[in-house]
Amino acid sequence: MSSEWIPLAGGGLAPPPAVRRPDTAAWPGARERELPLGEADRRIRADIAALGWRARYRFLGSDGPEDPVAAQCELWGPDGTEVPYGLGSGKGARTPALVGAEYEAVEHALTGPGVLDALLPATAPAAALLDGPFAADRAVRDVARQDGARVAVLPYRGLDGGPPVDVPLYLWAPWYPVPTEGMLRFRAGLGDTADYAHAMSYSVNSGCAIGATFDEAVLHALNEWVERDALSLFLLRAVYDGGPMPGAVRPESLSGLLRERLRCAEETVGARVAVLDLTTDLGIPVAMAYAPGLAGGAARYHGMGASLSGETAVDRALTEFVQGELLARVVEARTGGGEDDGRPAEHPTFDRLVAEHDVAAGVRRRLAGHPRLLACAHLDFAARLAEAPAVGPPPETVPEGTGVAAQCAAVVERLAAAGHRAVVRELAVLEHGTTVVQVQCPGLERFHLITKGHLALPGARGRRLRAVR
Repeated sequence: MSSEWIPLAGGGLAPPPAVRRPDTAAWPGARERELPLGEADRRIRADIAALGWRARYRFLGSDGPEDPVAAQCELWGPDGTEVPYGLGSGKGARTPALVGAEYEAVEHALTGPGVLDALLPATAPAAALLDGPFAADRAVRDVARQDGARVAVLPYRGLDGGPPVDVPLYLWAPWYPVPTEGMLRFRAGLGDTADYAHAMSYSVNSGCAIGATFDEAVLHALNEWVERDALSLFLLRAVYDGGPMPGAVRPESLSGLLRERLRCAEETVGARVAVLDLTTDLGIPVAMAYAPGLAGGAARYHGMGASLSGETAVDRALTEFVQGELLARVVEARTGGGEDDGRPAEHPTFDRLVAEHDVAAGVRRRLAGHPRLLACAHLDFAARLAEAPAVGPPPETVPEGTGVAAQCAAVVERLAAAGHRAVVRELAVLEHGTTVVQVQCPGLERFHLITKGHLALPGARGRRLRAVR
């Protein structure tokens, strides 16, 4: 099921295998990239080397060069220890999957606790969060109402041309509000006096993204927000409220590439895979790939994709579906003692991957007394697939050839039309141009966190758009 780990060039271990350059016309993701895939690969490897790190990678899944697989990339320090949080995975055909895994490993390493010293956060009165774009956002409400509290914040600039905004660090850094001894000591030294007990349910890394350029990273971050907001609304409206099901895309209406992606997804799980159109009022196509689990209606895994290109959204959902299934098998093998990949007894990065994927038992315990919430957490709606009206594929909403910067502007414009700002903070710009950003879209929904067992209550947007009010 998995290949051997292969050292990655740039760390001095071994030369890499040649990167195959796929036909970009057959790779929908190329629409959202500013560099050819081979050049993007060269750049991220050069930046990994410039950071003093080494890397290795492997593939999970099919040996076919164009079949969707999962790639994993690990980062190691010069002393042979794992780079904290430095594990990434990629999806799609083998070459895009490998490059995606390289970038994601660096992104994770540079958005973990190790960035605190470089970020130099300040503190601000918690009450100040009630002014500006976060005023009505449930994610900050409880913290903002704590009398006299101060919170760690970072300054962000508006992608919409609006004024700058101070954004609480805890909103996008789930490791920050966790009351470990080290984090409590850091927060005390900073002067952060907030109680994050309830806020932890809203803390999620949405909007953390990496790209070969700033615009690439921003577009990925914006689309991630749109995707997770759409999943949240679907869970609220169709699963929790029992409202109408979204459209199910007719397989015969998909392009040849996407029909092949769908076939591979169905072969991977040995079951029918449905593609649902979850596009919301934002007008940015969002797709879900879904199949019920072996135990019944609950999903074993699902895939999501959002893009101004409907084809890219569906491609992303199907390849993420395959990626998630393959990673789930790795976790099962590891937790069951069935896989030995040569790691030492302690491997915190891999343990974190296991913890992120192996949450089903904890979610069941936490939500056992709340069957509708449990159905949302497990995406347990297979019995209602027959209600989904048959539809064509999500549309292309911008002209073919629209550049990445213009796509960013189009997404920001559509968010603004729905009453939401988009603000950005650069977290890192590496020696060869690789850029890591953090984007916030106040007011977009976070209810999707229920899939991890966290109850992020719907905000004004979710309440307005629910099927039952």
